[in-house]
Amino acid sequence: FHLGSSSVQQPWAPLSPVVLASSFGRAAMEGVKAACKAVTGKAPLAEDACEALTGKQMSDKDVYLPLVSEGVPGKTGSGGAVVRYLGPDPSASQAEPVESFSGSNHVEAVALPPPVQIEIVTPKEKLEPGTVVKVPGPDGFIRVALPDGVPPNTPIQFKVAPKAEYRITVPPGAKQDWVIKFEKETGEEVAVAIPPGLGPGDEFEVKPPALMVRVPEGATGGQFVVFRHRIPHAEPSKVMAAFYRAQVPMGCQPGDFFTALMPKGNPAE
Repeated sequence: FHLGSSSVQQPWAPLSPVVLASSFGRAAMEGVKAACKAVTGKAPLAEDACEALTGKQMSDKDVYLPLVSEGVPGKTGSGGAVVRYLGPDPSASQAEPVESFSGSNHVEAVALPPPVQIEIVTPKEKLEPGTVVKVPGPDGFIRVALPDGVPPNTPIQFKVAPKAEYRITVPPGAKQDWVIKFEKETGEEVAVAIPPGLGPGDEFEVKPPALMVRVPEGATGGQFVVFRHRIPHAEPSKVMAAFYRAQVPMGCQPGDFFTALMPKGNPAE
């Protein structure tokens, strides 16, 4: 058995809340600038008028897109570009900071940055796909559901990671160094860089800032667990730690991993 973790992911980066008047790509913004110039008759005032209209200082590499829910018809940006909300993750729980473990009656759990990479050897006996088996891990056993099409006594690898929260369609004219911005239902603005290798019409998914928490023995669904998030220090010999608690989602059992959604401004972002 091997268990590893990597901090590479595509999380969103929350910015200051802002109310957006509309959605603007590069072409749309140029049109607004021209209209502002025509109204004011003065080029130096065009940027000011446009910024007042959008409520935001614009950049040629910023693209604002509308947010819609998966499966629900809604408006789209230029070329059908849109940010789709994929819905809540039933296996996720919101984390909240705590002072420390001391004085807490919660069970201590282990938290790892996603994706958690798991390597196991399947049991020697033939089992049905989806059968949950317990395998030893560095911090206790882990429950693993066997995938389909894997023969007995075979090494396999898989990853445990948060469910994607958004799916974004790259708008026309956008490049990989551009930033997609959109407003969440709460009014919070989110900024996501277009990943390398993607172009107009391509889609990519965005996962929330999170840690993967192993449900410890003695914990059940609905119970709170406390975990520490280790933070790299400027000096390699030092490691800082922040403490959080999260409620184990209903249905989770000891040995399962669940997603702890980290609050804004935490080091997991």
